[in-house]
Amino acid sequence: MGDKNQNKEKIELTDEEFLAKIKEANLSDYLAKYTAKIADKRVTEGVKSYEANRNKKDFTDSEKIINLENELKELKDSNLKSSLNNSIKDSLKVAGLSEGFAKYIKVDKEEDIELAVKDLNDNILGQKQLVIDNKLKGDLPPLTGDKTGTGSGMETAVREYAKKISPKE
Repeated sequence: MGDKNQNKEKIELTDEEFLAKIKEANLSDYLAKYTAKIADKRVTEGVKSYEANRNKKDFTDSEKIINLENELKELKDSNLKSSLNNSIKDSLKVAGLSEGFAKYIKVDKEEDIELAVKDLNDNILGQKQLVIDNKLKGDLPPLTGDKTGTGSGMETAVREYAKKISPKE
């Protein structure tokens, strides 16, 4: 059993013969659209490549240095932010606080982190202490209401107990 493609001859056509065969098959319009699309794609890619290369080549030495300095500054700033953020998280852990509080610490220098974390911790502890003090003073209104609407559950239990132990009149 032989391959059908082996028996076929390789057809070599000149450009004129190829165009004549396309015309015979009534594919002229399709071929024209297809080649235009391919040509447009290649031209667009070529223009993009040319622009990219031209932009790189057109910079003067001083402009290239300025661009490199800007890129270097952005890289340094990014590394500094990352380093500060890691240091802030470490300081929060040492203070016994969640890393989630890192967004409340705003510092520009590593030296300021410890003080900022201490201030945050002091503020949080101060708020907790205020809540505790208010509870001890009784400044908060007492809890009222149970499912029956006759007072707190403890209040109801005390009334029931008092009825049981009080002498009957």
